[in-house]
Amino acid sequence: MSDIMNDFVKVLTILISFLGILLLAYITTRFAGNKFAKYGYGQYIKIIDRIFLGRDKWICLIQIGKNYYIVGSSSHNMELIGQISEEDLVPLDPAKDNYLFSGILNKYINKRFGDRTDGHE
Repeated sequence: MSDIMNDFVKVLTILISFLGILLLAYITTRFAGNKFAKYGYGQYIKIIDRIFLGRDKWICLIQIGKNYYIVGSSSHNMELIGQISEEDLVPLDPAKDNYLFSGILNKYINKRFGDRTDGHE
């Protein structure tokens, strides 16, 4: 009987230790995420969009105040490609919403059930 009790205590200790480690990992990542999240945002600078070109190569659209700049970035260099006006910014992929969960769900519902409103709302 004492062997069963010792095994139960060992399993319970391991389980509690595991849950404690998970809790500490969660708290640490939450703290680190909140602490370092402010480094991704500036008061006057915002990365509007970026596109991956290849190994460590990006083109970024950056807003500084009311001005928009196109910047090329690599692991060793950053270079200003040009400046564009806000009027020249046109979303190139309006169907991008179809990749969001709501877009996929609406597409599935419309495909599966069709338009069953029958003129009633």
